[in-house]
Amino acid sequence: MATPFTMLPVDPVIAARIGASVIVGLTAWMLSRVAALLFPDGRRAIGIVAGLGYLIFSLADGGMAFQGEIFQNACAVLALLLVLRPVVRGERPGMALMAGVGLILGIAIQIKQSVIFDMLAFLAGYFILTTPTFRDVTANLRASLKPLILLGVMALVPTIGVILLYAVTGNADAWFAANVEAHRVFYGITRPISWDAGFRAMSEQAPIWIGTVVAAVSARWLTVDGREKRAVLFLTIWIVAVILCQIFLRIASDHYFLQFLPPLCLLTGLALGRGLLIHLPRRRARAAFLAVLGGITVYAVAKHPLMHSIYIVKDRLGGDAWAGDTPRRVAADLKPLLQPDDKLYVVGFQPAIYFLTGAESPTRFSFTGLPNFDYPGRDGCPWVDPAVEMQRILDSRPRFIVVEDGIFYREMREDVRRMLDRNLEYNYRKVKFYDQHPVHHEYPFERFVMNGGAPVDLYEWTDTPDPAPAAALQE
Repeated sequence: MATPFTMLPVDPVIAARIGASVIVGLTAWMLSRVAALLFPDGRRAIGIVAGLGYLIFSLADGGMAFQGEIFQNACAVLALLLVLRPVVRGERPGMALMAGVGLILGIAIQIKQSVIFDMLAFLAGYFILTTPTFRDVTANLRASLKPLILLGVMALVPTIGVILLYAVTGNADAWFAANVEAHRVFYGITRPISWDAGFRAMSEQAPIWIGTVVAAVSARWLTVDGREKRAVLFLTIWIVAVILCQIFLRIASDHYFLQFLPPLCLLTGLALGRGLLIHLPRRRARAAFLAVLGGITVYAVAKHPLMHSIYIVKDRLGGDAWAGDTPRRVAADLKPLLQPDDKLYVVGFQPAIYFLTGAESPTRFSFTGLPNFDYPGRDGCPWVDPAVEMQRILDSRPRFIVVEDGIFYREMREDVRRMLDRNLEYNYRKVKFYDQHPVHHEYPFERFVMNGGAPVDLYEWTDTPDPAPAAALQE
C-alpha cells in the first residue's frame, strides 16, 4: 500500500501518513452515511457518533499509523454503502452496481485477504436486510443469484490480473511465495492463538465494545421497526465474522483489530444516538456533549501517542530535525558516509533505514534481517536456515551493521545471536548508540514488535580504509 506514496515528490513517510489520515476521514464520513441508511435519523446523531468513534479509535493500534486495515476498511465500507442505497429504497442493486462493488471488494482482497470475512458478513446481511419473512427467502435467493454471482466474479478480477502480471513477467513463483507460501502460518491449527495479545488489543476498544453490547441488548427499545432490528442483527453477524477472522489469523496484532471498527462504531452510534442524544433537544447541547465525550475518549485512547508527539514536535521545532525517529537519525548520519559498493545490514524491525539511505542490503530478508525462525517461507521467498543466512551475510562483510535493541534481537535463536555477537566483537567497532527519546520512557505506546523509536547500536567494519568520518559520529 505504501508504494504509491513513495512515488510522490514529497517525503514518502509524511505523504503516507497524510494519505492514511485522509482515508480514515473518508471512511468515517461513509460510516455516517451507512448509519443514516440503516437507522434513519433526522438529527444525524447516530452517524455523527459512528464517524467520530471511527476517527478516535483508529488511533488505538499500538502507535502504528499506516496499516492495510485502514484501506481495507475504506473499501469494505464503500462497497456496503453502494449496495445499501438501493436496498433501503426497496430496490434491487443493478448488475452494473454489483459489478462495481465486486471490483472494489477485489481491490480490498489485494490489500488484505481478511476482507473475505467482511464479505461473508455482507452476504448474510444482504439477505437479512432484503428478506422480511422466511416465506420470501426462496424467491429472494433466486432473484439475487445472478447479481451476486457477477459480484463474486468481478471480485476475482484484480487478483487474476495481478497473477497474470506476475506470470507474464516470469515471476509467478514470486507471487506464489508471497501470497500462498508466506501465509502458511495462518493455515491449520499448529500456531496457538495469542489470547493475551488479543485481550490487550480489545481493551483499547473497550468503550465501543461496551456500546455495542448495550445496543445489541437494548435493540428492542432503540430500534423503531423490524428493518432496523434486522440491521442490528446484520452488524452483530459482521462482528462475529471478524472474530472468526482473528481466530483464523491467531497472531492478534494491534492493527488487526482495526477491522472491528466499522460495525462496532455503528452499533455504538445507535446506542448513544438513540439512547441519549435524541433526548437532548438543542443542537448546541448535543455538540457540547459530543465534544466533551470525544475529548475524554481521545485522551483515554491516545494519551501516550499525543504526549509523545507534543514533546517530539517541541524538540524538532527547537532544531533536532529527527527527534524520536531512530531510522531517520541513523540514515542522516550514514547516508553521507556510504560509498556506492558499501553494504548495510539492519537487524530488527527498522528496514526503513535501507530505503532512507539507499544502501544495498546483503539479504533478501530485509524486514528482520533473517529468515523466520519458526515458519519456513513466512517471509515470502525461498527459506534457508537462519544460521546459514547469518554466516553468508557476515561473510559479505557489510561496512555498517545496525542492531535494534528490541524483541527480535533478544529472542533470536541462541546460536545465531552468538554468531552475530562474536563477529561484532572481533571484526567491528561500535560507532554510536542511538538511544530512544526520553519521552518514550515516560509515555511508551508501541507495545508490539515494530517500534520506530527503539534504540539501536551502529557498528562499522574495522578494516574500513578511512574510518575517520564514521569515528566522528561517536559521542
